[in-house]
Amino acid sequence: MKFLIIIKSPPVSQVVHEIAVSTISELLKKDSVEISGIFFTDCSAAIASKGITQISSLETVQSSYLNLSKEKSIPMYVCGRAYMELGLDKASIQDGFNLSGNMELSMMMCSAEKIVEF
Repeated sequence: MKFLIIIKSPPVSQVVHEIAVSTISELLKKDSVEISGIFFTDCSAAIASKGITQISSLETVQSSYLNLSKEKSIPMYVCGRAYMELGLDKASIQDGFNLSGNMELSMMMCSAEKIVEF
């Protein structure tokens, strides 16, 4: 079963992000599950910023997604519009995150069997 994960919660909602990473990890323990991507939008787009590492607790949020992505080969996408509306420059995006748009999100939504939002 193909899942798309959409993250909308702000970076300071650390418990929500812990639950998201834990849930994704649990889903991947099943052989029949594939995560097509993790898409960060709204306030969560700030998680992809290099500057977020200045606050250690928020660096932990970013690191948890980066580690999950690397270990499980899950692509991570960030809504470009949301990122820029937060006043962030595209040059400040952390390696491991890819700026994306509504077209890519729509395509991923169409190909996913399940969409989970945090």
